[in-house]
Amino acid sequence: MIINITNRHDKVSPALREKIESWLEHSQERYDVISSAQVTLDKTDRLEEVEATLHAAGREINAKASDDNLFVALDALAQKIDRQLAKLHDKQVHKKGTPKHTTLIGEESVNDDDIDDDEEVYQA
Repeated sequence: MIINITNRHDKVSPALREKIESWLEHSQERYDVISSAQVTLDKTDRLEEVEATLHAAGREINAKASDDNLFVALDALAQKIDRQLAKLHDKQVHKKGTPKHTTLIGEESVNDDDIDDDEEVYQA
């Protein structure tokens, strides 16, 4: 996974870089769909803004969060991204491969041998 962290008005501290990388690696272990990530930090007059773009499973996932504290904004961003990754992961897992007709436990299936010769059988 390629991680690119950019700060527009300052350098990225090692503690902040470690927090972002650990969050992204944890998300990669959990969902296994992230190929690259771009995280941009921006400081305005009173707010810290964090924006992330992730390339996952052929799609782009974008989110933005802002707060007075940079670490609080980063936690809010992580929650937004994780929600989107979970939704993408669920769509991929549950899209195909489930059987259309299943027999319930205790329910017997009907065979052709069980039908009397006098009864008519309609098949669609």
